[in-house]
Amino acid sequence: MKKYTLLAIGLLAFNQANAQYSKENQKKYVEKLASDEMKGRNFGTPENRLAAEFIAEKFKENKLKPCVGDSYIIEFEHKGKTGQNVCGIKEGKSSDIYAVGAHFDHVGFDDKGEDKIYNGADDNASGTSAMMALSDFFKNKKVKQTMIFMAFDAEEIGLVGSKKLVENADFQHYLPNMKVMLNLEMIGTVSAFGEGKVYMTGSDRSDLMSLMNKNSSKTFKVENDPYLQQQLFFRSDNVNFVNHKVVSHALSSVNMENQQHYHQKNDEVSVINFKNLSEITQGIGNSLFQMMKKNEAPKYLK
Repeated sequence: MKKYTLLAIGLLAFNQANAQYSKENQKKYVEKLASDEMKGRNFGTPENRLAAEFIAEKFKENKLKPCVGDSYIIEFEHKGKTGQNVCGIKEGKSSDIYAVGAHFDHVGFDDKGEDKIYNGADDNASGTSAMMALSDFFKNKKVKQTMIFMAFDAEEIGLVGSKKLVENADFQHYLPNMKVMLNLEMIGTVSAFGEGKVYMTGSDRSDLMSLMNKNSSKTFKVENDPYLQQQLFFRSDNVNFVNHKVVSHALSSVNMENQQHYHQKNDEVSVINFKNLSEITQGIGNSLFQMMKKNEAPKYLK
């Protein structure tokens, strides 16, 4: 009995050592992106570039390949400033693509008051950290499909970065094979539905919500968008993929009726519920993994 007990302990230790997702690491991603060092990650600033390089380093660590050329960073020009999307690919045997994205930019800083920096912990260090953590989650997962992980710049000035990416001639060949693109947007707080629950913008437009819930863990659930009148489906980076016929929705947990941190200086790390963020991130990962194992892909209903 002792021999088998030791074997079980050894296997548990091995599995834990090889488990790529880490709540502690995800917290570090948020803390880095939302630190004062990043000065609010405003488009076109050195600090925004620093954030992009931080994300690219994670992609390199997880042995993703650059989506375009030999760099994870894909630069673009907009109104005299240089922006950068970050894109990494985990190549599978199948050309079918399951993608995850999040915008990493925020609104910078000003000279008003004692606290001058809009740190953007929830908007959108939370979503970016989840995208990065999902690249950890899938690092050693054996799936036949190809996966793409993306961080979009310049969302805050009109969804510019994601538009530039889907219009990039060297990126566009991925789009016809992209079965889904999950856009992670402000998932750092507990939603009106409770812990471990997100809502999907435009949830009635496809069967993605149904597929994710069918394949979800008990601690995670996707709910219908309760803020339809705010047209959130058209206000985030998913819409640029929708325009190229990709099934794409944003997942969010922010309570739009009583939040007090959106584009405010109090959107700091203290706003984030890391237990909830971890449950959501792992829930998304498990749902996607099960969908891919079963070769299930969403389709538009209208």
